[in-house]
Amino acid sequence: MNNDTHKQNTPIPEPSTTKRLFERIEAESITPTPRLAFVLTQWGIWSVWVATVLFGAVALAVSGYVTLSAQYALYEATHENFLTFFVAVMPYIWVALFALMTYVSVYEIRKTKNGYRYNTFLILGSNLAFTVLGAAFLHSVGMGYALDKKLGEQISMYMSMEKMEQNMWQMPEEGRLIGILEPGTGGLLGGKEGQILNFKDITGSLWRLNVEDLDERELGLLGLELPVRVIGTTTSEFSFHVCGVFPGIQSRAMPRKEMMERRREFDAVMHDKMRKIEDWAEEAGDGRPEYPSEDSPCARLPVMKRLR
Repeated sequence: MNNDTHKQNTPIPEPSTTKRLFERIEAESITPTPRLAFVLTQWGIWSVWVATVLFGAVALAVSGYVTLSAQYALYEATHENFLTFFVAVMPYIWVALFALMTYVSVYEIRKTKNGYRYNTFLILGSNLAFTVLGAAFLHSVGMGYALDKKLGEQISMYMSMEKMEQNMWQMPEEGRLIGILEPGTGGLLGGKEGQILNFKDITGSLWRLNVEDLDERELGLLGLELPVRVIGTTTSEFSFHVCGVFPGIQSRAMPRKEMMERRREFDAVMHDKMRKIEDWAEEAGDGRPEYPSEDSPCARLPVMKRLR
């Protein structure tokens, strides 16, 4: 076999992996990425995670404020039961934002250097823990209430808790008003002296209130000339028979104890009125009653039936 034949049969050696790698780097003009870029990327990912936890905490703080307020709301005056009331005031947008931020934060941790090592439930649990702690702190400083109120004032489409309560209570056709007593209106205004008062609601309309069924506490609350909520029934155009007076809706971040006190006061007042009506029915034949009959506007209020 001659030399030419030997050369033809000799296999050409494959280039080494290292050589092929260098050839590809040269062909594609690949340059090394500085370590600083990797560090900044990691810091960027963690920054996004912190931001998502923060936004999640804010969303949870607002949701918590609304949920807590709903627990002590005077819902019997506005809805058939607590469930229908809670469905109406549920902060769906904040619940959705909280869920979205939780998902994004878990996703961002997965993108970190060692994120793949962590169990999903561990990541989710730790994220929720940080979010809940942040929300608890924000709620304690009144951030939930402040943000909800501010957004309601600045964004017409945003339905804050304050707006919702105003919409629920400023409904004279259903026996509810929000407003303030007009100064110096305790005189004779078409009825017995001191029993017909002028009252301006939040829309600016002026009402003539019949307050003959109110007790001293309720009259004193009206007399403070501060915003209040009243329940009763319309008797004619811009005339309203008042059956109960309660403090206005929240105008500040209110501690749980104070909300509980307002709720207890509402229950006590309404049950006291119910007892008076029932007592009158039993004593109707023993002389002139001191409280209106079952046919009175107060006895026919839906809230009375719900509390029975």
